Amino acid sequence: MDNLSTHAKSCVVDALGPKRGARLWARFTVHNTPKHASWLNIAEMEASLVSRECLAGRRIGDVVTLQREVAAWSAAADQARRKVRWTYRVHDARRTFGYSAIKTPRAGH
Repeated sequence: MDNLSTHAKSCVVDALGPKRGARLWARFTVHNTPKHASWLNIAEMEASLVSRECLAGRRIGDVVTLQREVAAWSAAADQARRKVRWTYRVHDARRTFGYSAIKTPRAGH
C-alpha cells in the first residue's frame, strides 16, 4: 500500500461507519511501501498489466476464478521474462525540470 492519506483505517471507518469499516479493514493485510522508491513504479506497472492483460475489463464473479486467472497470467508473464525498459533518461529530466546540462571540464583544459 502506498502512503496516500486516504489509505488508512480511519478513512474506511469514516466512509463506512465504525462497525462496517472496521470489519472491512480487518480483511486486509497492510504492507506499507517506502515513500520514494523506483520499484514502486514497477509495482504500479505490474498492477496495470494485470488489469489490462489479464482482466481486460471482464467482470469475474468469484474470488477463486479471479485467483486462478491472475495466477495463470502471472505464470505466463514470469515465463516470458519481460523486462522494464526505462525510457525517461537524465536528459529528459533536465528538460522537464528546467535543469541545464552539467558542464564538465574537457581533458587538457
